[in-house]
Amino acid sequence: MIKKTKKAVLVSMLILALLASVSMVIPKEIRANENTRIFIMFRSEGRGHEVDWDDEDMQRILTNEEILDELKKRCEGVEFIGKTDPVNVESAVKALNQEKNIDGIVVFGPPPDELIKTGLPIITVFRMWQTWMASFQFKEYKGKKILFDCVPMVRDADKTVFSLRMAGLSKKIKLIQAISKMRNLRALVITDKPVLGAYEGGSGEYEKIFLDNLSEIFGTELVTTPIEELFDKIQEIDSQKAEEVTNMLIDGAYAIKNTNKTQIIESAKVYLAMKELMEKYDCNSITGEGYGVYRNYKKGVIPSQGLASSQLATDGIIAPSETLINSLLTQAIVYYITGRPGFNGDYIIDPFLDIAIIGHCECAFNPYGDERRSDYTIRNMPFRKKNEGGACVQVDLPLNETVTVLKMSMYDKKIAIFTGKTVSGRKLFEEWDDVSCRTKLAIKANTKALLNNSDRGTFANHRVVFYGDFREDIENLATLIGFEIVEEDK
Repeated sequence: MIKKTKKAVLVSMLILALLASVSMVIPKEIRANENTRIFIMFRSEGRGHEVDWDDEDMQRILTNEEILDELKKRCEGVEFIGKTDPVNVESAVKALNQEKNIDGIVVFGPPPDELIKTGLPIITVFRMWQTWMASFQFKEYKGKKILFDCVPMVRDADKTVFSLRMAGLSKKIKLIQAISKMRNLRALVITDKPVLGAYEGGSGEYEKIFLDNLSEIFGTELVTTPIEELFDKIQEIDSQKAEEVTNMLIDGAYAIKNTNKTQIIESAKVYLAMKELMEKYDCNSITGEGYGVYRNYKKGVIPSQGLASSQLATDGIIAPSETLINSLLTQAIVYYITGRPGFNGDYIIDPFLDIAIIGHCECAFNPYGDERRSDYTIRNMPFRKKNEGGACVQVDLPLNETVTVLKMSMYDKKIAIFTGKTVSGRKLFEEWDDVSCRTKLAIKANTKALLNNSDRGTFANHRVVFYGDFREDIENLATLIGFEIVEEDK
């Protein structure tokens, strides 16, 4: 259920004010204020078969300048490098080589081999009616980082159609923008293991290939610190600040079950400690081993990270538990594309009910990424006694909504995807709220295909859920970064 009450809005405002007062980490890309830099190349004036038109007729042609102006209006934060005057391949290559930090290329016309060889993501645009399509070698573009689009040399008869056409091209450009933002993602990994952590990580050759791919594709930095530093930082957190955060979280909660204010304060300290460590290491994302590792930590029990990760995600900070780096990267890139937080959790397929289930003890309170909030109950951790071990959350996520379920494999350069519709788990299982993870989501999907295509060797045991149908966006993203898309429901 999504709250829209005045009380909920007020509580959200108070929480935001409070979080600002406790040194909220500002995402690095906002501090740096770096634009995405797109090299743009026009191979012609966009004119062709209209030689018999008079001067008045020629006014109907959509000029390169008009196209670029349309894109600039729609692509905030994107800097287009290049001229609207037509250029030949040699001149374009020379101009591109003189630029630094180019994130992608838009070519109006067939993309030259010299630009394809740069390895940059490319959007090639066909100027319909200027010429025929024979010069576009679509078969040769397969397997390359090239997306196709089409803009006619005259406007569509229906202004709405033309607007949607330009919006579609802008959307592809914004995928390049999202990719470019990943280079400013700096994630703090709290672990005593190698950088990829205990749950989904690896070492040796696996780690090397994973990190090499990450550096090449996104340029994202992973910074490690031992669990001991988090443990010690928690002890230093001011109890009054933790209580203030706790009071705000309690005021916004639908209910509290099997935990108490003392335990919520303990998890609020984890939240504040993680924020301080992010600031110390100049990071804008964070993940820790969490749960079982923290419960058995050698220096003493570390309270549940569930509540901390939930509030961080609501703040707009990517913060999955269990050092799930692939999940973190999946959450980050889709957040940059959609502005929506992802719900990361363990993955179950029930072919009898034809549902997939995602469950974890953490989840953002704002699944749409805006002011709307889901009801949440603050609870004890599963497998723990009442009033022990800190607190986590049970978020009542929206039902009867289309969702996109994803998982990236940086090692294999693949993205798993399926879509479905959320249904009520409480109507399916009597003890839905109290078995296993606290936050769970049932998704009606093609489970026969999911079972047939299940590949836990590549994608492990977690998936990330996003509210909305983003299949086409993710397929286009996969093309631009050179990943294989695995449609698990087909």
